[in-house]
Amino acid sequence: MIVSVQGYVTYDTLGPYLNKKYLVSREFENFNLAQMNDRCKKLGGYLFQPDNRIEGSYVATFVKRLRGGGPFYVGLTDEESEGRFYFYNDKKRKYGIPWRWFQPDNWWNEDCVEIWTTGFNDRHCGKRGRYVCEIPV
Repeated sequence: MIVSVQGYVTYDTLGPYLNKKYLVSREFENFNLAQMNDRCKKLGGYLFQPDNRIEGSYVATFVKRLRGGGPFYVGLTDEESEGRFYFYNDKKRKYGIPWRWFQPDNWWNEDCVEIWTTGFNDRHCGKRGRYVCEIPV
C-alpha cells in the first residue's frame, strides 16, 4: 500500500518483506550518502540495502510506479575502494548485485548506486535525485 509521509512516499509491504517498509524522498536534491543516511536514521532506518535480487526487484517495481521518476539512490557505494561495493550504513561488503547491462562502469568516477527497474547502476554521488530509505518494522 502506498501512502504519504511528510516529505516521503512510503510503501508498507504486504508481500515477501513483511518486516520492512520503504520510503522514497519526494524532492530531487544533490545526493550525499552521509546526509541522506542520517535522514533515514531519523525515520528509524537507513538507506535501502537490498538483501538479495528478489528484494531489489521488489523495490524496483515500487519505485517504477512513482510519479516524477528517478534516479533513486540506495545505500551502496564503492567510495573507499573502486569496484568493492558495500552497504554505507554498516560497511558490510555486498556481493551478487543485480547490475544493469554493462554496469558498473565507473564512468567518470561513479561511487554511488541507483536502483532501476532493470537492475542497479553506479552513478556519481552529488547528482540530483531521490533516495530510498528502508525501515524495519
